[in-house]
Amino acid sequence: MGFDIHGKQPKISGEKPKIDWNTNPSDAERDKYFEDQDKYHQDNPGVYFRNNVWYWRPLWHYICLEVAPTILSDEDKERGEYNDYHLINAIKAIYIANKIEELDAAGELEAFAVKYQKGLDILPKEKCPHCNGTGVRNDEHVRGKCNACEEGLQESWAKSYPFDTDNVREFARFARASGGFEIG
Repeated sequence: MGFDIHGKQPKISGEKPKIDWNTNPSDAERDKYFEDQDKYHQDNPGVYFRNNVWYWRPLWHYICLEVAPTILSDEDKERGEYNDYHLINAIKAIYIANKIEELDAAGELEAFAVKYQKGLDILPKEKCPHCNGTGVRNDEHVRGKCNACEEGLQESWAKSYPFDTDNVREFARFARASGGFEIG
């Protein structure tokens, strides 16, 4: 599952690439289209931002807790967790971009990343749900040693959610140029 974030009134430079998929374009034509599309998105950062769920949740939590806790409403904070096209208006988007850049310049973004990682590093291993912590499975998928854990334990699920400072910076770039955005 991913989160597709679309700018509502992005600043646009150049024309969006087009391709007629009905003409069965050649590999070279498809490659050129995707190359042009990547350049278009690079030149127009406010059009589109995407994260998978693993990267979006820590980013959105950071925005809600550290960047804009008093600017975002409770509804904004909650609905930012879902793909239901919740709108964050242009004023809030600019505020988010400015605040991320301010925190980054002050070293607080990196400090948060270090603190976040330290929190993940100390999480204890959890009982494996596949073998109920025994290290052995006897089900329709596996008979014998559990293939999902090490002796009944596995890493905490929370470790699947990394916090990436470059991802946060890229989001600030997007938010600044988005004209407001929908989280979908």
